[in-house]
Parts: sequence; structure tokens; C-alpha cells
Amino acid sequence: MSGGSGSGGPAAPMVLPVPDLAGPTTRLRPWRVTDAPALVAAWRDPVIGDRLIVPEPADEASAASWISQRERAWADGRSVDLAVTDPPSGTVIGEVGLSALDPVRRAALVGWWIAEDWRGQGRAGEAVRLVVDWALSEGPLEAVMAEIAADNPASVAVARRAGLRRVQAPRKPSREPDGPRPLVFARTRTEGC
Repeated sequence: MSGGSGSGGPAAPMVLPVPDLAGPTTRLRPWRVTDAPALVAAWRDPVIGDRLIVPEPADEASAASWISQRERAWADGRSVDLAVTDPPSGTVIGEVGLSALDPVRRAALVGWWIAEDWRGQGRAGEAVRLVVDWALSEGPLEAVMAEIAADNPASVAVARRAGLRRVQAPRKPSREPDGPRPLVFARTRTEGC
């Protein structure tokens, strides 16, 4: 996040309203501590574990702790994390969220995962589109971006289905200058929802 605003003082955090978002195949809602078993199962999925930072131990206590911190992170304007659920059953099938909320640039990163049994059904694309549409139409954001590993074609397809387009981004300084550079996708408020 950027450290200041044009007035010289720190920028106020971006606190977004709690949305009620649903599409034909997904419903998004805040995480509940009772969702901990679903989060543990996701953390143990090798595909998800290879792409995300997973706590050790990846157990229900860690999941309950992570979930209980989501409300504070949301209230502090640090992130918005939503459980992706199957509307008929209420089963948690994934997660979509906004992080790196930047009140100066009015931008954020979007990230997601979908549980193995629910992949390939278009639910990730629907969930990401729901949260991006909401963030750009009802929230204070002007841009939402996704950083995707070049070896992750499924997430590239999700980003495109959600209306994000590939953009060229300046290379960030890193400890591994020759490491893989993520593909950057973005959508702005002016591009419509």
C-alpha cells in the first residue's frame, strides 16, 4: 500500500461495505468459523498449496484463527475475503477476495481459489466477476488487478471470463530478479461492469 495522500498525511483505509452477491451458480458471503473444515481441505489440496501461502499446521485451529481475523482485516481496510458457496447446498466451494487495498491509487488485487470437486464449472469466473463488478460499481475502487503465474492457464481463463484484460506492468524489484514474472490482468471502473 502507498504510505500517503496528496495532503501529506496518511490516506484513510478503504473500508468497503459487506456485499450480498450471488449469481446463477455461486453465492458470496463472509467467512464463518464453522467453515474451518472446508478451508483446511482447500489448504491440503496440492494445487492450492502450490499457489498460496498455507499455514503450518494446516489444521482446524489455524483455519478458525484465519477466519476470525477476516472481520478485523475488512474493518481495517486491509482485505475483503469472501467464501464462495454453492447456493442450493450452502457448501463452501472456494474463496474470492481483494487484497493490497490502496487508498491512494484506489486499486486492489483480486485472488481466488475453487475446491477441486467444483473446478471446471465456471464458478470461479462467476465469483471473480461478481466481486470485481461490485468493487468497481459500489466501492471506492478505480481498478482491480490480478497477478497470475504464467504456468496457470486456468486462472488466466478465469480472469478473462471476469472481464479483466492483460496489461503490461513494470517489473517489480525482487530478491530473485530472474524469477518468473506474473502476468498482470486488470479492469478499471471506466471499462464498465
